Amino acid sequence: MRKNILIGVLMAAVVAALVTLLVLTQHAPPSTDIMAGSSLIANIIEDVADGKLETETLIPPGTCPGHYDVKPSEIVALNNSKALFIHNFQQTYENVTGAIQAVENSDLIIVVLNVTGNWMVPSVQAEAVDRIAQALEQMNPENAAYYQQRAADRVQTILDYGDDVKNRLQQGGVDGVKVICAEMQAGFVQWAGFDVVATFGRPEDLTPAQVADLIDEAQEAGAALIIDNLQSGSETLGPAIEQDVEAIPVTISNFPGGLEDTGTWEKAIDRNVDLLLAALNEWEEQYG
Repeated sequence: MRKNILIGVLMAAVVAALVTLLVLTQHAPPSTDIMAGSSLIANIIEDVADGKLETETLIPPGTCPGHYDVKPSEIVALNNSKALFIHNFQQTYENVTGAIQAVENSDLIIVVLNVTGNWMVPSVQAEAVDRIAQALEQMNPENAAYYQQRAADRVQTILDYGDDVKNRLQQGGVDGVKVICAEMQAGFVQWAGFDVVATFGRPEDLTPAQVADLIDEAQEAGAALIIDNLQSGSETLGPAIEQDVEAIPVTISNFPGGLEDTGTWEKAIDRNVDLLLAALNEWEEQYG
């Protein structure tokens, strides 16, 4: 009985401490300037603002943006922020809308970035930089000229880097290579030069009939790779069907930081290309 009472007292103390923390943070001045809906957004803000604004990421880069359970500590951080920048597709995600509803910061600015396409593609990434820079200028007009120049420099760097990456892919012989890939990676994989013959959703959502159809399409086309998306939460589809289609499974990331040592867009795209070229070389050695 004494042990139960002691546990009850400790639990009450923990709950009281959490309540006190939440009350204090609700009335504290913003400690983070901007919460970003993804590491893609955060990476751009960090580069364009270059230390003038502090940024945190709401959704970790290695998880599915729509299925991640936002933690109380992340809601507290959001409550103490000036703005939340999100992708347009995040407007309907319950984890994001729920986090927004949970905060009591009536001054919180919600910035929805209407950028269509896969942000790992250089032209899309460049458009996102411009959109984010415009939002930063409105939010922090005293540094508008600085953000404009930083954004222009980053856009040029992105486009030049994209050209270099594209040349590397062409030299690696990816043009026209037939693949099947996750829907969320189709835009990037097509930009890379592959011929996407079929796409698939989250592996755990696929029915046996859908998997069978996917195998048939891959066999008929002679697909060389099965490209999965890290953030889709499962990497089992490729290994499960690779023998049926004589293809090599490979998993790439849609967000900086999703894979180890890929904290920037440049590092993330380089790692994706490394993985794709290595998988293609493996296919050529086994089946080519």
